[in-house]
Amino acid sequence: MIDHAAEIDRLLDGPPGKLAFRALCAVLRRAGSPASLTERCERRLAAWPDEVREAPWSWLAALAAGHSRPGWRLARSIAFRSANCGTADPPFPDPRNHPEIRGISTLDLGSFAGDRLAAVVRDWPHWPDLRSLRTGWLSPLEAELLADLANAPELARLGSLSLIGVGEDLFHFDRPPFRPPAGRPLRLRHAGLRAPDLVHLLRSGLVPDLRSADVIVGNAGEARDLAACPELARLDRLAIGFRCGHNRRHPGWTPFFGNVVEEDDEACEAFFAGADLTAVKALAIQGIPLGLGREGLGARGMAAVVACGVLPRLTELTLTLLPLGDGPLARVVAALDHDRVEKLALTDVVATDLTAAAFAGTFPRLKHLDLSRNYLTETGARHLAAGVRLPALEHLDLSGKSGSPYYARPAVQPIGDAGAEAWAVSPNAVNLTSLKLSATGVGSKGLGALLRPEHLRHLAGLDVSGNPLSWPDDGPFPPDLRTLDLAACGLGDGDVRALTASGPAPALTGISLAYNTVGSAGAKALASWSALPRLSELNLHDNVIGDDGLAGLAASQAAQLLVELDLEQDCWNAARRPSGVPLPPEVVDPASFPNLDALFLGVVDEYHGARLSSGFPPAVQAELAASDTARPELVAFLTHLDPDAEGSDFPPDPSHDFRSRVAARHAECVAGAREFARELRDGGGS
Repeated sequence: MIDHAAEIDRLLDGPPGKLAFRALCAVLRRAGSPASLTERCERRLAAWPDEVREAPWSWLAALAAGHSRPGWRLARSIAFRSANCGTADPPFPDPRNHPEIRGISTLDLGSFAGDRLAAVVRDWPHWPDLRSLRTGWLSPLEAELLADLANAPELARLGSLSLIGVGEDLFHFDRPPFRPPAGRPLRLRHAGLRAPDLVHLLRSGLVPDLRSADVIVGNAGEARDLAACPELARLDRLAIGFRCGHNRRHPGWTPFFGNVVEEDDEACEAFFAGADLTAVKALAIQGIPLGLGREGLGARGMAAVVACGVLPRLTELTLTLLPLGDGPLARVVAALDHDRVEKLALTDVVATDLTAAAFAGTFPRLKHLDLSRNYLTETGARHLAAGVRLPALEHLDLSGKSGSPYYARPAVQPIGDAGAEAWAVSPNAVNLTSLKLSATGVGSKGLGALLRPEHLRHLAGLDVSGNPLSWPDDGPFPPDLRTLDLAACGLGDGDVRALTASGPAPALTGISLAYNTVGSAGAKALASWSALPRLSELNLHDNVIGDDGLAGLAASQAAQLLVELDLEQDCWNAARRPSGVPLPPEVVDPASFPNLDALFLGVVDEYHGARLSSGFPPAVQAELAASDTARPELVAFLTHLDPDAEGSDFPPDPSHDFRSRVAARHAECVAGAREFARELRDGGGS
């Protein structure tokens, strides 16, 4: 039996997070939601950010199916889209009919969400606590809607409004204008807008409290107009994307430097030459992805950023998806104030070991370092581990880029075992709590070094996904490890048996084994694992577990705190379940996984976003969906399958299953990444 109050206190005493919030609400539901316990949760959750107190897609789907969860009283934000393909978006909730959602303060409507935004504008008086609104990719078809939004009296209640993100481009269509009338000051402290709209707000005096902005600049004229706004001097955070030209040529799905857009360089020069950014402490500049490259401003634009003098004043700098290379990046690193900077993210900017070598001396306050999706090798990783002092470092990301192993070609950052081993013993890792090494060529040797109990004593999160490896026979768990990502690591039943026999995992709450080769023997090992009763997350997406393994795992009733169960398989999985064969009844028995708030089952086509099956024959699916006794999360899933994404079944083809050559394919990607990194270094990093 679970002590519900004690478990809730354990969750509240831990780090805030979306999964932790869902786990807490599930335990509260099982406890019967007594008033005293609910009030205790409300008091303690007041210290959590509203963004992590998120009601997930599954809650909305259950609400649409007639099941309201007691956790709605504690929720402050909503996730409208499911991360799983072949699932339909639930109807946008109407606060007039669902009073449980009226406490929501943060709405992220997602992309292409004009219908949701229209519903918010229509029902705004019934969202009394709404303070943050985000959407994106609005087209000229929403021009009238944005005019209604701009004139809505309730707009004055918002503290944050984002109608565009710096990751968007303007290639397919422009964005409609957003022009609130003058004379009605807004309370916005953050805005995400096109440059002309931000200029309008600043010059009209509508946003005297604005301190943070995301902005997209469409040409050099817009850049000069924005730079001429003296109100920029009040900003302490700025994220900017220059989208002034396009060059879509690329060599297919092979690594390449990227395309420098001269119009972006020109606009960047115009903006940073004239803008007053004296108060800015956090700056982000982002380009756009292009195959296995990137497109946007280049060395000339970055020289203007360095020349304007903003970098030494920053505590946070983020550069993403820009064709920069080592020369400009080395000048950026040199321009930073080592004693001031706390967060530095240079991601997907064509950095090699030459950029790593630019780090020198001591960065006494740097807590967050992200050099992911670049081309460092073990040389660069070793230098960062031993050749520079980072005494405050808590978060390190040296990952490559990976996606579905069926359809995506990973872009490896080849630091390998040697790079991982260097960080395992680095004095810079003494305070490390998060380490991400996805798609880096790390193998069992490197993983074993990272897991040794004398190393990385404070590590709470480790990601080595996308690296085919074996679980070390003597691989223990660091005492503070809370989450472990082993997705697409080529793990089989023997590895799972070794993992579950590795000794105590006292802090572990989440593990991903997605895209592996876990079968029935591995599932049975998980069923008897001492850590399973404490896990909130166990991701088994796209494995090869048979009925006996699924039934054994479920019937053990050991996963008492599991919040979400994902047993979906991709259509190219050679061991996928035939569409006419139902899942074992133990899987959906409420006693098996009593804490669940989401279930994802069946076979999907991830490439096309299609669904081949739900995990049940059509007649059984219809019966369960209409049942008054089926668990709400199952009904929510079965009643929200996308009818437009249904696929046709076909015989399994082992030749298309990535498992048939995962190690060889990974070796090719590592070798290709090393060769490209060498070419970049030999060419001076460009």
